[in-house]
Amino acid sequence: MQINQLIHFATIVDKQSFTIAANELHIAQPSLSASIKRLENEIGFTLIDRSSRTFKLTAEGRSFYDEANKFVMHHRQVTEAAEHLKTKGINHISISLIESVKSWFPDIVKAYRETNNETRIKINHALSIAEIEKSFNDYDVNLAITNQFIENDKIISIPLYDESLIVAFKKDNPFSGQKDVTLHDISDMPLIISHDGYQTRTEIVRAFNRIGLQANISFEIERFELTSEFIRQGLGIAILPEKYALTLNPDDVDIKGISDLPFYRIVYISIDKTRFLSPLTESFINLVLDYFGKGKVGDYFN
Repeated sequence: MQINQLIHFATIVDKQSFTIAANELHIAQPSLSASIKRLENEIGFTLIDRSSRTFKLTAEGRSFYDEANKFVMHHRQVTEAAEHLKTKGINHISISLIESVKSWFPDIVKAYRETNNETRIKINHALSIAEIEKSFNDYDVNLAITNQFIENDKIISIPLYDESLIVAFKKDNPFSGQKDVTLHDISDMPLIISHDGYQTRTEIVRAFNRIGLQANISFEIERFELTSEFIRQGLGIAILPEKYALTLNPDDVDIKGISDLPFYRIVYISIDKTRFLSPLTESFINLVLDYFGKGKVGDYFN
């Protein structure tokens, strides 16, 4: 089995056509068909249902495509990395992260720039576990910083720090003279919360349920920035990560602890341990780990 055969097969599936794939690959269609036939002979089963009038994979073909495509994407990444090294082109790392890291993440980037000034850094906000796993599978990110532990044999999640949750009110509120409030105190107030599928939302709702209450969910908002504006306008309250809350303007919002909130969240750095870890990516990860006194990335792969 050769890498070109896997590239041929993956391209055919992606294009759903031998003709279009042949044009994409700049080879003759008979040569492409012969390549797939050789691949099928080598692996011992049929990949493409040739009796169908439209393009259709066999059941084995669908399963084989998932694995073949990962291999093709990994090969493409390694090839591109080698080309970048050869030509000394623009370097690039891609990071998925949660918004609450804004209190410390710029410090990491600043330190990284001191030795990697030409590296282009792409940031995205894929927050759910499914989104993060898909980003790793699609080779869209090199690492993720998340508050969700990812139960995946291919992904290692290293705990960085614990983070308490607080509640944020508009500046003028019924609890202005208090340091802390309880879930009972805020149970009737309109709550701004993240969408379904996020671990912190689930834990907040459970915390209310454990004491016989229901969270008064009024708004579901994905981004903290819009949430903070809703709070400032007096539209509702929000339970937020402490590190994010500390970056809010104290003239606009009032932050208080929650004395009966029985949990905190853990922030992790997640890495796909099956992928090639470039020196650029490894350097960035080590800066994050060192910032929180967590050693080096190599310590977690032995």
